[in-house]
Amino acid sequence: MSDAGVPGSLLDRLDLALVQRIAELDDDAEHKMLQSAHLYHDRLFRPSPADAAFQAGLLRLRGFAVQESDAVDILAGVSRRLMPASQESQLLFGLVDVLEMMRDRASQGRAPDGWFLVELFKTMTRGLPRFRHNALRIDQPWDGMLYVQHPRPSELNGLLDRFDYGHRYSDAPTTFDRLHPLRQGFRIMWRFARMAPFPDLNVPMAWLAMCSWLLARGYPILVPENQDREMMPRFVSGPPPVRVVAWESRMFEAIREHR
Repeated sequence: MSDAGVPGSLLDRLDLALVQRIAELDDDAEHKMLQSAHLYHDRLFRPSPADAAFQAGLLRLRGFAVQESDAVDILAGVSRRLMPASQESQLLFGLVDVLEMMRDRASQGRAPDGWFLVELFKTMTRGLPRFRHNALRIDQPWDGMLYVQHPRPSELNGLLDRFDYGHRYSDAPTTFDRLHPLRQGFRIMWRFARMAPFPDLNVPMAWLAMCSWLLARGYPILVPENQDREMMPRFVSGPPPVRVVAWESRMFEAIREHR
């Protein structure tokens, strides 16, 4: 069950921290609240010092041995470990533009939808020939998960058409609407990972779906950590999530640290 309305809950404290971060309130600063809100959202939609950690963590979800320092070096053109033509480098180059696309859309107050996520996938993988003209899978996904029955390829277009806020991302509206936006993001990620519309990289793309939603709702992106790679198969193969305490705690810390 959701505890979003329980006084003192983690989500209450999370949203209080967000309000304080947006307004930067102190005893004599309330008249600056509107200006502070604009500054917060301006920072939210700009490149962040956390981007390299986010990009590297996203690739580790699929098993790539990429660390934050690798991402920094690759994007600066000084990496000695991974050459520019490597698949890790090409994915990182694509993710720079993916983040820009996500932030641009969110700055307009637009939630993600299925076909926007297809465009993100094409952008992320544009440097890898095996994905050229091969965005939607024509068979079972290469990264398909045990105990998850993924939709048939013939169903994907219809599912992507309905993967938007108007259809509550194929969720039950009464359930989706009563949840906190962060928990809504978890369910968006869960449903997209189970749809797995791409030949590969479906878990990183599902994480991007969640983060696109969070940005559109005024929250910072959630950086994947090493333990998430082991956690995701259990998460995706289980029932629709209502709460994930580890990720809620991580978002709380991300909001407190956001600059």
